[in-house]
Amino acid sequence: MGLKGGQLPWPLEHLMCSVVGIIFNQLLTWCVVWSFFESVVRRLRGIPDWGVPRPATARVPAPAEVKAPRASDAATKALAADDASDAASDDAVAEIDAPRAPAAAKAAKAAAAAAAAGTLEVPVQHIEVDAQLGTKCEAWRLVGPYLRQYGSGALSSSTLWNPEFTHLFIPGVGSQPYVVARAYCRAVVVGIGDPLAAREHWPVVIDAFLAAFPKATYAHVGPEFGAVLRDHRGMQVQDIGAETNVMVQTWAYGKKTRTIKNAARDARAAGVRVRELRSEDLTPEVCKQLAHVTGDWIQKKSVKENTLRVFIRHVDYDALHLEQGVRLFIAETPEPAPAAAAAAPPDAKAAGAEDDASSCTTSPSSPRPAGPARARLEGFVMVDPLWRGGEVYGYVTSLNRMRQGSHHGTLKLLYETVFAAAKADGKEMVTFGFSPFFNLQMKPFCTPMWCELGGRWLFNHGNNLYQFKNLAFSKARYGGSVEGDSYKDPNVTMTHVYGVHRMRLPGTGILEQYITFMYVGFMGDIFDTLLKLTGIRTTVGNATFAAEE
Repeated sequence: MGLKGGQLPWPLEHLMCSVVGIIFNQLLTWCVVWSFFESVVRRLRGIPDWGVPRPATARVPAPAEVKAPRASDAATKALAADDASDAASDDAVAEIDAPRAPAAAKAAKAAAAAAAAGTLEVPVQHIEVDAQLGTKCEAWRLVGPYLRQYGSGALSSSTLWNPEFTHLFIPGVGSQPYVVARAYCRAVVVGIGDPLAAREHWPVVIDAFLAAFPKATYAHVGPEFGAVLRDHRGMQVQDIGAETNVMVQTWAYGKKTRTIKNAARDARAAGVRVRELRSEDLTPEVCKQLAHVTGDWIQKKSVKENTLRVFIRHVDYDALHLEQGVRLFIAETPEPAPAAAAAAPPDAKAAGAEDDASSCTTSPSSPRPAGPARARLEGFVMVDPLWRGGEVYGYVTSLNRMRQGSHHGTLKLLYETVFAAAKADGKEMVTFGFSPFFNLQMKPFCTPMWCELGGRWLFNHGNNLYQFKNLAFSKARYGGSVEGDSYKDPNVTMTHVYGVHRMRLPGTGILEQYITFMYVGFMGDIFDTLLKLTGIRTTVGNATFAAEE
């Protein structure tokens, strides 16, 4: 589905959203009642909820056949450039430990049979992410080597930075990141992204994950992993949106993107300057300004920052980490001097019109010019690395913020600088990440029609719940225009991501999907959603509803 169309005249739009909101509210209410009685029965029988992991093991190849990945020399050099302290210390690598001798004869026979088959039964581990410790936490020590080998997804790095994530870890194989959402007497476990493991080990990870969480679903997985889940476990695969990827080595401004170029040019002419911060630049004053810009930014959002999870990168401004390939670009303007500043040369704007993404910024490898003595932070963009085979091949814009009242081209200038830096470093791409329910497609998976229609309706008519259309437009404009399942500019690609579940017909699974939407921040509670769809409420807490740009 494109960005145009689907909008009705206001009276009809309001009437339709109100009717849908009431029907949806009643359906969810009945599901909540059913969930309550189900939870009562489960507690009476002493059965834990589905968010509690069951004991699970993974059958993995014998130790002689499995080696945990180690960072390549190129990756080590790349990390040394970003964080000298990390390069000085060796990466800890998870190894397979031989299981302890089982006491029971049955377990001993099973272990002997597995050994004869060239495999071992290894208990899985559940490793929580500690955002305060950053790269010093256990999750980074165990899962980090697998991230650097297989972390090519837009959310792969976030799974080791965001505190809501836990990793189901299989020594010698890899991990499956997941989150647990609880609401309305129900626990929902969602595996996020493709496993951080070699593709030949995906079935092993799937079996272990579903053994630990039999009712688990998946979100934000790629088409290859979705096909394995469908073929290996018979699950339903549903398109849930797309990512916009800019091939920085060949992309350039064109006719369709001249408004972006002009906005960046005007911001530069207005005195906005962009530079990249290093770890040593993160002074308390700078971190305070970053936090202030974020607080200012969320005042115009329809959902509070503290309710956004999973698809939004977590940042603790009191313990900000620029490690493991993470980069931070900031936009500043000089503080007004007591005396009137000299006017800019009249030809500054004209001269800026000739700039493009390849010439507007200083190369990251050249010496950085000293910033102004006093500067006001206008916005920033944080990028996380995309890993493949131990090397960074691109970046994802995991977090962007802009102060209210800043020049409207500030973010465009920041992105322009990010593109130029990635291009200068020889990277392939910069992806803008996930746009929920954007340009949904029936192929290559045949999803139930009611799921497809629900996603399309949310994109076209649910902008009052979350800014689905605005978010997609701000990213898709870099591709010029959407033509079918691609952008008009061949240097901007579209990658679809999928949700995986077992629902063929509507049921309590709708409540589980709704709880997932609540958890990640797409929606509020049931009553809040009803008020928003009927137009009675347009805010969440103190955050007012407004467009992103």
